Amino acid sequence: MRNKLFLVVFLICSTLFTPVATAQNNSWVDLFSYLKVSHLQVVDQKIIAQSENAFFTYETNSGEIEKLSSINGLTGGDISNFYYHAGLHKLFIFHKGGLIEIVNEQKKVFRSPELAYNSFIPVEKKELNNIWARDDQLYLATKYGISVYNLDRNEFGDTYYFTDGGNNVEVKAVAVYNQKIFAATMKGLYYADINANLIDQNAWTRIDHLRWNDLIVYKQDLLGIRDKRLFKVTTQSQQLLLSFNSYIRNLNANAYLSVVFDHQVQVYNQNYVLQNSFSDANFNHEHFFNATDFDDFIYIGSEKQGILKTPLHQIQYTAIHPDSPLSNHAYTVDARNGVLWLAYGDHFEFNPYPIYKKGLSSYQNKSWINIPYDDFQISDVSFVKINPSNTDEVYFASAKNGLIRVRHNQIDKIFNQNNSPLQMLGTDGVRVFALNFDSQNNLWVTQDQRPALLKLKPDDTWEGVSLSSILSSNSDYHGFSSVTIDQDDNVWIGTEYYGVIGYNQKTDQIKYIKEGLQNSAYPLVQTLDIDKDNIMWAGNREGLRILNNPAQIFDTNSAEFRPIKIVYEDAVQLLMEGQNITKIKVDGSNNKWIATLGSGVYYFNEDGTGTIYHFTKENSPLPSDDIYDVAVDGSNGMVYFATLKGLVGYKGFATDGSDNMDDVYAFPNPANEKQHNFVTIRGLLEGVNVKIVDVAGDLVYETTSKGGSVQWDLTAFGKYKVASGVYIALITNDDGTKTQTTKILVIK
Repeated sequence: MRNKLFLVVFLICSTLFTPVATAQNNSWVDLFSYLKVSHLQVVDQKIIAQSENAFFTYETNSGEIEKLSSINGLTGGDISNFYYHAGLHKLFIFHKGGLIEIVNEQKKVFRSPELAYNSFIPVEKKELNNIWARDDQLYLATKYGISVYNLDRNEFGDTYYFTDGGNNVEVKAVAVYNQKIFAATMKGLYYADINANLIDQNAWTRIDHLRWNDLIVYKQDLLGIRDKRLFKVTTQSQQLLLSFNSYIRNLNANAYLSVVFDHQVQVYNQNYVLQNSFSDANFNHEHFFNATDFDDFIYIGSEKQGILKTPLHQIQYTAIHPDSPLSNHAYTVDARNGVLWLAYGDHFEFNPYPIYKKGLSSYQNKSWINIPYDDFQISDVSFVKINPSNTDEVYFASAKNGLIRVRHNQIDKIFNQNNSPLQMLGTDGVRVFALNFDSQNNLWVTQDQRPALLKLKPDDTWEGVSLSSILSSNSDYHGFSSVTIDQDDNVWIGTEYYGVIGYNQKTDQIKYIKEGLQNSAYPLVQTLDIDKDNIMWAGNREGLRILNNPAQIFDTNSAEFRPIKIVYEDAVQLLMEGQNITKIKVDGSNNKWIATLGSGVYYFNEDGTGTIYHFTKENSPLPSDDIYDVAVDGSNGMVYFATLKGLVGYKGFATDGSDNMDDVYAFPNPANEKQHNFVTIRGLLEGVNVKIVDVAGDLVYETTSKGGSVQWDLTAFGKYKVASGVYIALITNDDGTKTQTTKILVIK
């Protein structure tokens, strides 16, 4: 019977049905993967394809592809299933966990959270197996029963439960046929009169007690799946039509009937005569998820190729998908001079298992270049670093296969125990961790063996640095999370048990600092960066600490990290205290991007006392609040956020210092104080003085650039908003030999 508490929750939450602003967000860039297509639907001349957390449409006539993702207002969460109602022009999206999104014809997104908020149904049960549309009603076959959703009113109706032994039975599929509603469940096939009181389980008749997997109406027949067999179903009998050697994944019907298996699609006509069989034999490790037909073409949803289109009567595959990286499992990213590289490994607690065999991806000139795993058999790549003097050369650290070098977008060399000082960990592979370049273009590499720290010179010769004076036990060589290089080319390493280890190349000194870092049973320093004021920023699972002039440890043998204290309403708080920090990145303006697990990403000013932005999945296109890596491209200000649900880019303002000031400009210009919080001045040399004056020559703002850009908050030294009018930025280097000006129009 219907759960009355479930109804109460629905009624309460109905007031929470809210529209979401979905105009294209021009500050963000969609870098998701659309290669894994789980469900397909034909609507007029379009094929709608569902990927993991987004959609794309394919115009069969023009070949045009259009994307719909969190950039347009979707949450970016995992999608369970969808249905497009052609009459109402609404896209119904069911997310894992129960959140429902409705996208109308104007691409406005409305969220219906009542099922997601329902605490009486376990989260793992809030998954959609199948949808049946009848008029403006959607019948949702879920793991807890059948829910009815009214697309015209955007609200839930009744819910029908099937119990067996006191437990709710999972419904795999639902179909309406000849004024009867059928339910395929894990405990039998049910039917009832569509006009009956379906809340009452006694209105339903159970035909059998077998496991049914899917239902569909094709032409005049109701068809059902039981494991490897296809039946014609009536209330009186189940006629076996076809038997197969493999389990049937699902059915889809249009002009033809598509029977989908894990590695094959078979297409039948209305007489159930096989028209053609399509396999994934032409692809490495491919899987099929769904298939449909349109205009004598077959469209197959695959794991790695997006939609595979082929004529019905021949096998000639064409892959259809938006330009994409290989996977949404974005773990590590680096960007420089308009070139981005992405890898898909993981090193949770420095354990490479489970192994991620995804390959490598690069985004250049607004298009993707992919190196699939099958091309080079390198797994679990967890660190990436682009050569700062040559963006055609990139290095990747694998927790299984050593150090990989890519040149000109191709694997150039794999360094391992056979051709380098890198060592095997027993029979478990060569584990390489964090890496970074110094000012002399040496690549510093860490490994889970001795020597733990290695230097790869530009001529491909190696030098090892023994850290045994600190890491005396083999268990100390568990892994290294971060390598950063300061202005004097001192090498700093984030460790698991010893805080931060520093290596002075000039004096060959090795020291470690952990005073002031949080006392913890697991004191891993997860991320390090050093800013333009020579302050080290360190993050771990419990918060943030900073250290002024870390190189003092080489002279004084003592140094201590300290928290950043924020005074708020007469109370003192510690910045980022209790946050699980995964990445700290200093940008061209000396501001800090700090990524977390669970709280999205923060953007702080130079000293951390002011929050410029705090992006989460609720207020931005981030698909997750778990951010694993951040990359800042100082050439254009782009910032990239890597999550295990995809990669997105943000058009930031901070750039590295220019070589000259020929292209200084301010934006937005004019600046509307009601719409804009800042004006950014770009194209600067690093270290120039920037004065902003009004037309009378009165100074309203002054700063020194830490990179290639500065921001003005449209106030007179932070006290009050300036008046409407023209303002002039006067830009001068230290000795006055280089000057530039630019005008800014401010309006209210």
